[in-house]
Amino acid sequence: MPRIFVAVAIMLLGLPVTRADHAEVRAQEKADASTGVVTGSVWDSISGAPLEDAAVFLWDTPYRGVSDARGEYRIEGVPEGEYSLLFFHTRLGEMGISPGPVTITVSEVPIEVDLATPSRATVAQSQCLLERPSPDASIFAGRAYDGESGVPLGGARVTLSWETDERARSASTYVRTDSDGWFRACDVPSDRPVLAGVDYIGRQSRRRELDGHEGYVEIDLPLYSLFPTHITGTLKDATSGGGIEGAVVWIRGTAFSALSDGGGHFEFDDVPPGTYMLMTEHIGYGTKMDTLVVPTGQRLLVDMILDTRPIPIAPVTVSIEAPPVEMARRRGGIVITRDQIDSVRQTSRDASDVVRSLRVPGIIVRHQSNGVICVGYTTGQVKMNRAGCVEMMVYVNDVRATDPDLALRLPPDAIERMVIYKPLEAGNLFGLGGGNGVWLIYTRGN
Repeated sequence: MPRIFVAVAIMLLGLPVTRADHAEVRAQEKADASTGVVTGSVWDSISGAPLEDAAVFLWDTPYRGVSDARGEYRIEGVPEGEYSLLFFHTRLGEMGISPGPVTITVSEVPIEVDLATPSRATVAQSQCLLERPSPDASIFAGRAYDGESGVPLGGARVTLSWETDERARSASTYVRTDSDGWFRACDVPSDRPVLAGVDYIGRQSRRRELDGHEGYVEIDLPLYSLFPTHITGTLKDATSGGGIEGAVVWIRGTAFSALSDGGGHFEFDDVPPGTYMLMTEHIGYGTKMDTLVVPTGQRLLVDMILDTRPIPIAPVTVSIEAPPVEMARRRGGIVITRDQIDSVRQTSRDASDVVRSLRVPGIIVRHQSNGVICVGYTTGQVKMNRAGCVEMMVYVNDVRATDPDLALRLPPDAIERMVIYKPLEAGNLFGLGGGNGVWLIYTRGN
């Protein structure tokens, strides 16, 4: 009788019977059944810290919990069965993304489930889909922060610049960091080096050139009180020691450009500190490049030696791991001629740059965090992204190189031609060792 009276009272009051009411009824019906416990931790994947005050709940049930200062949560008294476990936090609202449900099965045995916000890569890639970047573009994301205190800097201006197809000219884009110091740029060219820097109220990061990027690049940019540097340089002939007049000199990825005078002199004023590529071009000396490290607040003197002869290279020691390549193996493959190499000399420092500049189908060139160059084929792309690199077998003048990284640093002027074999073709010609592809490099004079 009491139960009937309550139902009538609800009808008279006109109160709706909600979905939560149904859930509570179902929970009451299972009160005598066996129950379990769901525990775990909630983490912020971007900061790497526990996520406090995250609401963790089983979908379409009254069972829920809240994470503590250590990110830990606990949901008790859950009837046995299969559920969808979700969580929400204001951090997710700021990102504009949801991690989605996790299907769990609850029993008398306690179950532990750790949850986390999406990674920065996932967030950036999802957000960039809305901007519809070019198919061959790269996504750059990262964090700007005070280099001394580690405090993130919101509203900082991040500039990404790169050299265009026109000599000594650059293009750029800029974005602002969010309140946590994070930024993303969705439409950055993936086929050329990109210069990155950030400025914020009198503080700035050292400019860095990023090379070998494909798809997604994440960088940290600490800011300090840095001051521009004045650069005075001289171009000299390697044989006579005299100055070289009429050469175009520029810093790649920037607007700094000059023409050397009668004594070979040039100047750049107010160059931000960082590491750059110093480029020169002259009708008699061709295009040359060298690394330029710019300190903070100094006057820098630079002497660059140019030679009309092919660039001399340091001796390369190659240990023989296998017999020389047989003539039959030289057939087929993707052949890169001397003319093709000359067409990309201006934008190529070494053999790996040549292949990337020519956009050889299926080839992935990766400059790893330890400074080692690795070249692999598309079939190894997943492993390259997640576990480092699945590299090709490299031969120099038909002899296998024990140090592929050293071979790939051969300058373009030292190379006569190259041949690249796809994994399937290489496996048939070179055996099991060629399963990731084979790269043959032939130097000039051989």
